[in-house]
Amino acid sequence: MKSVWRYRSAVVAGAALTLAGCATRNVPVEQVSVESDRPRPVVCTPAEAGSTLVGTWQSNTRPRGVAGDFRALIVLGQDGAMTYETQLRVGKRIRPGLREAGCWQVVDGVMTLQTVKSNGEPVDIDDPIYQNRYRIEKSGPSRLTLRELRSGGQSITARRMQPGYRLSY
Repeated sequence: MKSVWRYRSAVVAGAALTLAGCATRNVPVEQVSVESDRPRPVVCTPAEAGSTLVGTWQSNTRPRGVAGDFRALIVLGQDGAMTYETQLRVGKRIRPGLREAGCWQVVDGVMTLQTVKSNGEPVDIDDPIYQNRYRIEKSGPSRLTLRELRSGGQSITARRMQPGYRLSY
């Protein structure tokens, strides 16, 4: 009979300790602001009046480590809007590229392309992959030379194309 009481006492003590471990203290809850899932709007800044950068520019490059020709078509609007389309040609094959849209601006000789939509989908504008920066090395009526602002950034020469020009597929 004594062993039954010891067993019951141990079970009751264990249950009491388990329940005590589940008890919570009444701690004041902090107010937490919930951020909206909506992306913050991006407003493009219009280019300077008469900017020679406004227009359609095509570049052909051979990036290091890429076995093919990389073609890019950038359309810079007077309103500060831009579209960016890429194409990678390896031999006779053309790989699917990007179609991006957003804003562009030039500050102190540095052109910044800020993507807002990539392949039609909104992007996280705080992600640095969606912001490209270039130092303008030469700018003329028919040629534009840019240098990527990153470690080992390559030089890109683009030529002006007619408005409405598209990359061929």
